[in-house]
Amino acid sequence: MKKTIKNYCFNATQSKLNELYEIALRYTSVKNEVFQRYGSISGLNYLSYPRQIRNEWVKTNYANKFGLQARYWKQAVDEVFSNIKSNWSNGFRKIKNNIYKNKNYTEVEKHYAFYLLKASILLYKAITFQSFDLPEIFKDKDIRRDKIHKYLKSRSRKYLRTKSYQNKNRSFQIDRNMYDIHKDNKGRTWIGIMGLTPRKRVRLQMTSSTESTGNLRIVLKGKHIEIHQAEDIQVNPIEGKDKRAIDKGFSEVITSSSGRKYGEQFNQLLKKESDRLSEKNKKRNKIRALTDKYEKKGDIVKSEIIKKNNLGKRKYFYQKEINLNEIKQFINLSLNRFITEERPAVMVTEDLRFTNWNKKLSKNVKRYFSSWLKGYLQERIDYKVMLNGVQQVVVNSAYGSQICHLCGRFGVRNGDKFYCEVHGVLDADHNAALNYLTRMSDPDITVYTPYRKVKDILQERLRLSNQDSRYSVIKTGQSESERTDYV
Repeated sequence: MKKTIKNYCFNATQSKLNELYEIALRYTSVKNEVFQRYGSISGLNYLSYPRQIRNEWVKTNYANKFGLQARYWKQAVDEVFSNIKSNWSNGFRKIKNNIYKNKNYTEVEKHYAFYLLKASILLYKAITFQSFDLPEIFKDKDIRRDKIHKYLKSRSRKYLRTKSYQNKNRSFQIDRNMYDIHKDNKGRTWIGIMGLTPRKRVRLQMTSSTESTGNLRIVLKGKHIEIHQAEDIQVNPIEGKDKRAIDKGFSEVITSSSGRKYGEQFNQLLKKESDRLSEKNKKRNKIRALTDKYEKKGDIVKSEIIKKNNLGKRKYFYQKEINLNEIKQFINLSLNRFITEERPAVMVTEDLRFTNWNKKLSKNVKRYFSSWLKGYLQERIDYKVMLNGVQQVVVNSAYGSQICHLCGRFGVRNGDKFYCEVHGVLDADHNAALNYLTRMSDPDITVYTPYRKVKDILQERLRLSNQDSRYSVIKTGQSESERTDYV
């Protein structure tokens, strides 16, 4: 597994930015050209040896029209073909599943179809109805070749009918020979990126002092320049012994089954961003209503001036990205604290993939929920668990926060408090985390058990528990409140 390290450049002049944007534009045009010509069935001939395209373009000087140095367009071709291979690989997997489930073919015919999917050149000839010699292992077999070829062609067109296309000209990739990194006398780090003119490089100052190696991706965001580098993750296992369950929340990032809370100011951070966006959108809607008013009056010039100077999206998305990055950083710090302080051997998490917000909720509430970033939170949990060698167990989240972990009775959750008829007021998040810890070893409730069935199981257990309690009272003469060992 790899991770992306981001470095940043600053103090770039407008001429340098213009040259980098021009490189990105031409680099993207090369990618789209390759996607257009080889992104479908015609590219099957080149899957096993994509270097043929580079050789053809060099011989015919076809790449001269892009106005890029050779290393740039060759890098673009390699990048595109890695995507094309991935697309075909995903398509082959779907086609294999269809063939495997198809009852109209014999086992020999299925074997023949699988064989063609392995040999890209033979597959190209088969789905373009060109003649080719039958492989030796199938010569004495009864195979309906035409039917299989037509089926493979229809499936290929179904799963690969849309060609990839890139319309954002803001990034390009460079290899180790296309840049150099050095430090000046003041200790500042500079990177020199190959430009459009041979033997001239675009020099940029970097914020990081670490030297980059391998392939880099240059990402342009307005006047900001990012340098992305992929690195292998080094796993550092921690010597943990305990099992810990966590409950994801709004008031804090996570609550552990040990009772500790991590990221307790999370609620304020989410509310701040939600309120900012709400206020911002209100003002934008007023301006948009004003432009509509001028358009109805026929004053198109004034309407266009307002749109150009007041309704742009660049600054809007830039501010939103900054605030979301702040929330993401807060999530990471909270997870790091949890793993460092508690050092769990097993981490039990709730599965929130099936959670969906009610359509009746207001826009502000939905915006608040979306800023929670539950998908990003789970992604970071998966990463931290893998990085620290912790075993992760995902459990069903249904009714985990609505039952008491002590007696199993259904209660009422109100904010951060949980009200149980028997045990009074409990901390809602801590109670939920303890329920998830118990559910880890529950044989009846799996992660895919429907929530209605989960409720039936919990109610049946409670009914049986009440029967045992009444039987104990009849036999021993003790009331339920007098039993100290009641669970």
